[in-house]
Amino acid sequence: MLEVLKNQIAIGDETIGKDRRPYIIAEIACAHDGDYDRAKALIDAATNAKADAVQLQFFDLDEVVTPHHEVFDLLKTITFSPDQWTELFVYARTKDIHVWVCTYDLPSVELAIKLGADGIKLNSSDLSNPEVVERVAQSGIPFTLGTGASTLEEINNGLQLAVAHGAKEIVLMHGVQNFPTRTEDLNISRITLLKDVFGVPVGYHDHTDGDDPFAQMVDLIAVGLGADIIEKHLTIDRSAKGTDYQAALEPDEYAEFVARLHRAHIAYGSKELRPFSTSDLKYRKFQKKSVVTAHPLKAGSVIARSDVKFIRNTVPGLAPIDFRLVEGKKLKHDLDAFANILESDTE
Repeated sequence: MLEVLKNQIAIGDETIGKDRRPYIIAEIACAHDGDYDRAKALIDAATNAKADAVQLQFFDLDEVVTPHHEVFDLLKTITFSPDQWTELFVYARTKDIHVWVCTYDLPSVELAIKLGADGIKLNSSDLSNPEVVERVAQSGIPFTLGTGASTLEEINNGLQLAVAHGAKEIVLMHGVQNFPTRTEDLNISRITLLKDVFGVPVGYHDHTDGDDPFAQMVDLIAVGLGADIIEKHLTIDRSAKGTDYQAALEPDEYAEFVARLHRAHIAYGSKELRPFSTSDLKYRKFQKKSVVTAHPLKAGSVIARSDVKFIRNTVPGLAPIDFRLVEGKKLKHDLDAFANILESDTE
């Protein structure tokens, strides 16, 4: 049933998935702290950093947590109204960036669909929530599906449910959303596991301590393991210690982060066999050893091992492993010292 899921997903003029560079989502989450102007500044920062997408987080407080939950009071002070979310979404649409929405409840899902989000994020909290998964699947909008602290059975059930309701474009997301996540808890290799088991694009959302230099390197590992999406938190000033600051990067850091990920993707290259590049050919010419005359040789000479050296020459010739092709044969013509001996030089 999962065979209908695509291994490449088009978002505007970008493609997520197999053999493509990582798609970078700047996650705003609640870093706006309920400040509308700060939310706009975060959208600007994501755009300036050249992230592929900015991700707004919609939530309806009454549909997310109970009044007794530890984050209820905080969320109550920083929530925006649907009209405000709409205004922020429209503002983001004026920028050169894709707009994704992280949703935590059905009302927010409906708003994201109504606004025409480029993509929707479902946290692992909704992986086993059929109402939310079904509605997003029915929308036809590509979406990410969080897998943090979930069993393979739960992930499979979530995917099967989504596919049964029409979904074809899903990216599984690995990441443990503890703030911050300890290095020993990252388990980035799970990206490979999810790809092997489910055969769909897999992304990574990192929550490493933003003050730790490793926070700007850990995603390079994820890219090397084939992460198709990298989602990273963005904040204006980490030292202010506002909401969702722990794993976030500041605007200047984020711009460097995006550039570094793009460069890493180029450096990782491909595991597929491909023709030698211009660089490869230059390196071969410079490094490879050849069968070279040790001294001048006359026509008719029978070539012996003592007549040659296995050394680098200005132009590569016969590889030392192929010396047998000329050993014991007669030369057709004279050769100077340090000349390549080719099979065509012999009778």
